[in-house]
Amino acid sequence: MAALYPVLAIAALLGLWEAVIRIFDVPVWLVPKPSDFLGRFFTEFPALASAAWATSVRIFFGFALGILVAVPLGLAIVSIPALERGLYPVIVFLNIMPKTVIGPILIVWFGIGPLVAVLIVFLMSFFPVLVDSMSGFRAVDPRLRYITRSMGASPLQTFFYIRLPASMPHIYAGMRIGIIKAVEGVIIAEFIASNAGLGHLIMRASSYMDMPLMFCGLIATAIVALIFNGIVTLVGRLLMPWARRR
Repeated sequence: MAALYPVLAIAALLGLWEAVIRIFDVPVWLVPKPSDFLGRFFTEFPALASAAWATSVRIFFGFALGILVAVPLGLAIVSIPALERGLYPVIVFLNIMPKTVIGPILIVWFGIGPLVAVLIVFLMSFFPVLVDSMSGFRAVDPRLRYITRSMGASPLQTFFYIRLPASMPHIYAGMRIGIIKAVEGVIIAEFIASNAGLGHLIMRASSYMDMPLMFCGLIATAIVALIFNGIVTLVGRLLMPWARRR
């Protein structure tokens, strides 16, 4: 029942869109009707599915790399004050740099291919996960660590049983933001440095002024983003069963 309202809202929006385009006779090369690109979506489904798969693989590897680097680095920065004073400002500076500027540099270094897209996804998703990981590791009450030490727990046991579970809500929040940034990053990368994927498909369609196919690419991108967002939500429920029960 909860899914009915979004479906009705989307159907109403598409119906209004179709009516306005027909009433004002807007040309298809400017703004296509929903009937134009929805029908095209099914006829072009094999090409869209292939492009979506290529995009999804790049998102997966780039986002996974971002998590694997950001979480341990966040713990190291919080645990070693010298790293926070010396390394963290450098990371902030690199994050401020526009990824459209970094892209051409990566093309010179690695050529046009999936590696550049994976690296840009990594750069886009890395910083949100890092910042929230640092916040999570700082939020742990230090008295809990003193209690576990007094009970004879090793530093490794304290980390896995106290510090990591307590910081997981913050890390999960960073992952939720990071996956959105990852989808943005992969489309940017495929615009400038790819011969496959949904971004490449959209750019190729724009060169032919094929607006229905461009909108099909946008819909496919939104579907990919929703799937990855759902996966991250599922992973969060698996990693934090206490939050699910609550």
